Amino acid sequence: MKLKKSILLPSLVFLFLTILISTSWRSIHPSTTSHKNYRKKERDNKKRSILSYKFENLFNRIHGSNPTLDSNVFKQAYVGYLNLLEQGKTSSSVITIADLSKHSSERRLWIIDLERDTVLLNTYVAHGRGSGLEEAKFFSNRPNSNQSSLGFYLTGETYQGKHGRSLKLDGLDEGFNTNARERGIVLHGAWYVGPNILKGQDRMGVSQGCPAVAEVLKDKIIDLIKGKSVMYIHGKSSNYQSAFINERTATRSLVASANSDSELLPDSTLVSNIEGSLL
Repeated sequence: MKLKKSILLPSLVFLFLTILISTSWRSIHPSTTSHKNYRKKERDNKKRSILSYKFENLFNRIHGSNPTLDSNVFKQAYVGYLNLLEQGKTSSSVITIADLSKHSSERRLWIIDLERDTVLLNTYVAHGRGSGLEEAKFFSNRPNSNQSSLGFYLTGETYQGKHGRSLKLDGLDEGFNTNARERGIVLHGAWYVGPNILKGQDRMGVSQGCPAVAEVLKDKIIDLIKGKSVMYIHGKSSNYQSAFINERTATRSLVASANSDSELLPDSTLVSNIEGSLL
């Protein structure tokens, strides 16, 4: 019996040490698959931080002189712009943001040159009468609704219509604004928009769904944004969603523009080069 114990005890000790060493080795040296997953996650995090880095720098430069521009709205517009740029739908550096979540008495239209980090214009814009009088609360893509339509647009061609020189718009968000052409949703000038209107009432006038601007500014605005630039109309809506507001694909656009040969570079070099190019 003593002999069996003397044999069994060392065997158990050996087995315990073997398991302990094996477990320690696996924790120090993860499997190839786990290691690859970790590296991929680390790479994705670095790339996402590039988007955050670029956005924060851009917003901080703009926000100082434009404190009413909402950061979340601007980020949605910026992410959508990057995706449209990546898809080749636009080559313009100019983006227009109409924030219809704000009261119509506020200057809620921004035209921004993203290449120069400059706000070219901040002014008034009307929404559709079917969306509400003072504030836009309801939105539709339906013809004859007289409501504003949310989402991303590309500016189209200019034409002469009942409002004089106007700019056609093409809606890009399926189900939200793709009937813009059919509905005759355009950017045009209107007598009921501008600072003088506020002398007699506490809101802008309303349109039939178009983003209408002050008559005296319409030509300047049209000339700034015509030619397939991006327009983003934002509003308070729990239903709106857009495939263009995708940070992962937007980051690819930043990475591609920063370094066309990025896939050939090690991770550290890639991140270093990209961050350097964004300064």
